[in-house]
Amino acid sequence: MALKSTHIVFVHDFFGWGPKEFGLPYWGDALDQIGEPFAVHEAKVGPVSSFHDRACELFAQIGGGRVDYGARHSSEARHARYSREYAVPFAPDWSEKNPVILVGHGAGAQTAMQLQALLADDFWEQGSSADWIEGVVSVAGAINGSLLPYNFGCDHADGRFRRRPSQMIAESFKFLGMAAGVPSAMRRPFDLHLDQWTGCEADSYEAMARLDAGAFVEGEDNLAFDLTLQGCRNANARFRSHPNSYYLSLVTNATHARPSAFFGRTWRPDPTIHPVLWQTALYQAREANFAKAPIVGWGGGDLSLPQWRPNDGAVSVISQRYPFTAQQEPVGGEGVFRRQRLKPGRWYYEYLDKAIGHRFDHFDAVIGAQLKPWVPGLRDAHREIYSRLGETLRSL
Repeated sequence: MALKSTHIVFVHDFFGWGPKEFGLPYWGDALDQIGEPFAVHEAKVGPVSSFHDRACELFAQIGGGRVDYGARHSSEARHARYSREYAVPFAPDWSEKNPVILVGHGAGAQTAMQLQALLADDFWEQGSSADWIEGVVSVAGAINGSLLPYNFGCDHADGRFRRRPSQMIAESFKFLGMAAGVPSAMRRPFDLHLDQWTGCEADSYEAMARLDAGAFVEGEDNLAFDLTLQGCRNANARFRSHPNSYYLSLVTNATHARPSAFFGRTWRPDPTIHPVLWQTALYQAREANFAKAPIVGWGGGDLSLPQWRPNDGAVSVISQRYPFTAQQEPVGGEGVFRRQRLKPGRWYYEYLDKAIGHRFDHFDAVIGAQLKPWVPGLRDAHREIYSRLGETLRSL
């Protein structure tokens, strides 16, 4: 049975940007590779906002209208209920008969999953259902969380952020500028889409001061918390795989094993990893530890720390495959591009280094291929990911 969807919406990661921002295309060459009959769209959601808030912003962009975070959620989070309005929707006929496919990178994967959970609950009282989304494609997705937020200031015990948001945001801009090779004098902040918290585009000193002093940092309604093991477990508890939707995970890895006299083997960043991801990959591969279990079940099987060491510089490999920290979602197994038949209602995952024959760090799956011209064949390999994704979707 052919897909109903003709619209594919791409959703960026933590501290990602939208079209015509930052001077570089976030998704690299990806959108040009999908091909007919799909119309592709690039969403811009809050770069540091929670999964819930990002999902609400995504809903408004796809269907049009004003962003509504919900009365109860907004009251509990202590921010405004409404944000900006979108007069020109991506898919004006969006419905169960005309669903969309969502492609999410990093935090964008959970953003897509949480949007489907809200649609299943008819959160906006528009007669929606989970069938409004026909497919979720995770690209290096932080489906079960990441070890990295703990290195940036999240508490190991409860996952809450323990630093000033303005400091994190300033460091993130610096991090991006270094990754893109943009000189300091030329770096310009992009829209942080935090209207619900600051009442304006949060790129001013005044807006940053409001974030530092307010509920954004005190609570759990922010992306730093949501990307922890605790945050993603909470998100996975709200989500259920839907029997009429396809779930495909494209997994990246930029670490390799090496023998160790004391530990059997350790993990190290690949030589081709982007230089700014070296330390973050090394932290996850060797340094991250927990005095107490961060989530229920931590310490055994897929929830043992050694299983989380291999990573792409931002997200552990094991976390990218399918949701499993709250409950085990149905799994179809390994293989996406070469399978004869993919069934809805279950998760399939593909290790891109096996499928494409090239190693990818967290950036390489999106803009990174344009940032590392010294790596032979990387840009062509990046394009191949999305051309094969387009072929796969057309075959469903």
